[in-house]
Amino acid sequence: MSKAVSRIIQKHNERIIATRSLKERPANFVDAPENLHPELQNWMSNNGYQKLYSHQFEMFEKAYSGKSVVITTGTASGKSLSFYLPVVQRILENPARRAIFIYPTKALTKDQYRNIKEFVAFFGENRIQAGVYDGDTSPNERSRIREQANIILTNPDMINAGFLPNHNKYGFAHIFANLDTIVIDELHAYRGAFGSHVSNVFRRLLRICDYHGNKPRFLCSSATIANPQELAENVCHTPFEIVNQDGSPAPAKHIHFFQPEYLEEAQRKKSVSEELKVILPELVFSGVRSITFCQSRRESEIVTKESRDILSSDPMQYGINMSDKISAYRGGYTPIERARIEKDLVDGTLLGVVSTNALELGIDIGSLDAVIMGGFPGTRASFWQQLGRAGRNGSEAHAIVMLKEKPLDQYVGKNPDWLLQAESENAIIDRDNLYIQLSHIRAASAELPLTIDDVASFPDLGEIIPLLVKEGELIEQNSTYQWSGDISPAHEISLRNITGDTIKVVDMEKEETITIVDIIQAKKEFYPGAIYLHDSVQYKSIQLDLESKTAFVKEVTSNYYTEPHKPGNIAVIMEHEHEKEHRINRFFGDVKVTVLVTGFKMVEFNTHQNLGYTDLAEILRTEMETEACWIEIPDNVVRTFVATGKAPALEPEAPSAKVPRFDYSEGLVHCLKAAASMLVMATDSDLGGDIFSFVDEETKKSKYAIVLYDGYPGGLGFSEKVFDYLDKIIQNAGTFVKNCGCKNGCPVCVGDHRIDKHLILWALRNFYKELASPMSGIIGERLDRQQETSLPKMKWEDVKTKWSELLDRFQKEDRFGGKFLKEVIKVEQSAETLNLYFPTGILKIANNETVIKGVKTELNIVVDVPEHYTLIFRAGEEIDYRKELKIRRMMGGEKNE
Repeated sequence: MSKAVSRIIQKHNERIIATRSLKERPANFVDAPENLHPELQNWMSNNGYQKLYSHQFEMFEKAYSGKSVVITTGTASGKSLSFYLPVVQRILENPARRAIFIYPTKALTKDQYRNIKEFVAFFGENRIQAGVYDGDTSPNERSRIREQANIILTNPDMINAGFLPNHNKYGFAHIFANLDTIVIDELHAYRGAFGSHVSNVFRRLLRICDYHGNKPRFLCSSATIANPQELAENVCHTPFEIVNQDGSPAPAKHIHFFQPEYLEEAQRKKSVSEELKVILPELVFSGVRSITFCQSRRESEIVTKESRDILSSDPMQYGINMSDKISAYRGGYTPIERARIEKDLVDGTLLGVVSTNALELGIDIGSLDAVIMGGFPGTRASFWQQLGRAGRNGSEAHAIVMLKEKPLDQYVGKNPDWLLQAESENAIIDRDNLYIQLSHIRAASAELPLTIDDVASFPDLGEIIPLLVKEGELIEQNSTYQWSGDISPAHEISLRNITGDTIKVVDMEKEETITIVDIIQAKKEFYPGAIYLHDSVQYKSIQLDLESKTAFVKEVTSNYYTEPHKPGNIAVIMEHEHEKEHRINRFFGDVKVTVLVTGFKMVEFNTHQNLGYTDLAEILRTEMETEACWIEIPDNVVRTFVATGKAPALEPEAPSAKVPRFDYSEGLVHCLKAAASMLVMATDSDLGGDIFSFVDEETKKSKYAIVLYDGYPGGLGFSEKVFDYLDKIIQNAGTFVKNCGCKNGCPVCVGDHRIDKHLILWALRNFYKELASPMSGIIGERLDRQQETSLPKMKWEDVKTKWSELLDRFQKEDRFGGKFLKEVIKVEQSAETLNLYFPTGILKIANNETVIKGVKTELNIVVDVPEHYTLIFRAGEEIDYRKELKIRRMMGGEKNE
């Protein structure tokens, strides 16, 4: 099919601005390990494996030796076999051992179960059993898996809400006590908020394993990212070794960069969806098996519908209605719908699929000839994952990267070698996000009572426990803190959605649930009058009932789709950092972001013309507290923007719902957000941008600022990096705008072709020098706790100088407070007094008679203490009220909801 793809590419040759080719790579084979189990050697022989790829051999050797390992080889490089061999070897040696395989999605779990089922069938059910344990698993099958399965396939959501809250029930205790290996596939998917949540889930899991006398090891796989080892250690809280030399073969691949056509009359470029609806029917008609990645659910549905329209309405061109040869695939589809599409792709019933990044992960959808990316996917890691979907049968493959009118897309188009030669990005998580810790500390308290030693797992435990006690959620008993409710708080945690609140979307005529979305998404997609597409079927939203948490829709036939108008509002809650250099007056702190959906635009299918705007009878409001960096706009820049008559965001009297489609201040936001996103490796959902006003504390005058904020409650560290690198970001923004190929301004560099980029460049320069206005001129046995020890006691006078030795002894003998004492900042000692200095937050739960008495009891056993001595806990740092205030607001917000 490579020739057919080449022919289609040639047809659109004027749109191809660059092509890059990757050479074929031969395989690097090695003999199977000498210590490989004889039955595994028989399996290899029976299945045609004479040798292993070099990375599979390396993975087995490291994993079998008991190390936690992360492997980062390419797509279709046999990473699954790298897991299966060491895991099955350990189970064959001891059938009581258990392994949990964790996948980020249900679809991927079920897909991988097919492979594992075929693998373990060779050994027979009397030796090894496996099963999928997720929300779709029947009660009888769940019981079989808990009692008999050596290999359990599941997802983080089930670990969070099913496994951990029930660790002492239903046979889970046997699993946790014998858990030998945890396998995490697609580790790179655990970034941002999802990764931060999962990191805290594993904090709880390791705490439960420790309680059951066990310490599992981890095996992870990741796509090509810059920091796989760091990410694995942050998610799994254990040291890792890495395997990154790929020994698998790879076919030649050709990457074509496609610039959409410029329409002179409309004075705009065609949208990517307009170009896709032309290319996809051509690929389908030519029998080319392809996957197209779109960047939103709505876009994937629009492209699918418009492509189907062409494949069904032009029999003279195609000779047959081939509209059933293409399908959409995205989150929101039912498991049955997704399974049908996956099957149709594998057996060839479908030739094309239009997907969100739901198919970016390693689901087996057969051999594909081409990949079309409807816009650069945002990170190099995602680019390589999407590229890897084609050529999986070893044949030559093609990829078309369609460039959107976005800064990064256009940069990639002009600098394709930057994409192919530079390192992939770092995957960022903030496992200590206060909002996320609060949720998981509540969940952990219901699983096992909390003690001061749990500060080793949750850094902000000392800040959070006192407030939970005060709110009546925790009860203190003998220096332990127990959950006071009947239901585990784990069920309130949504690992993937911004909030735990969800909306059920119901077809009011058929009385069927179509899909479930989080409440924030619902407000953006199911406002009254919104057109919602599901597998090309159009639904109109009739009512969004937030009390019953239901969106009522009905099926319609419409010639348009809708886009919401979302003006925003920013309010500063607390300023944490403030620096001024040159004329760059920058701040970092907590903000409240309010998004208002006030109305919607109707856009015609196929032509993408604006058919008009409709106001909503009731404005939909979403509020979120997060972290942000804001930069004061110099006064002379504000005056100049206002003088253009096109800067309503800088005019207090301008009604937000009536703001025109472009704004000079938004041009400044656009280029700074683009430069910041590239530098801190943030996607659109990670980092938001806006304009807001604030009062300067010194002058008491109103000022205006550009704000770049984290798109998740509590923040994830993106805006903090923006604050640190703001000088570089402003310079990069200037370079970007200056070097843009447009003459006067365009949607790429400044957000709109009607914004004069020279004025934006002037504004950026004013951050350094005031210029004249142009307007005027992440098994081992647990040590039993020893109340007595055969080791000699430490001398009292040596406690301060040999503090680290004392800590080691507390750890090895598993003594009360062993982990807690590791938090000591400073030790002071006299003849009869021992002063231990702690962070202020820890003192809030530790500085009481019971804890001090417990620590003194342990010291009496291992130290030759004076007959009468005093142990004092002191604050080793200034009190930081920020976290307490944050937690209070979070808890208050939850109660209000």
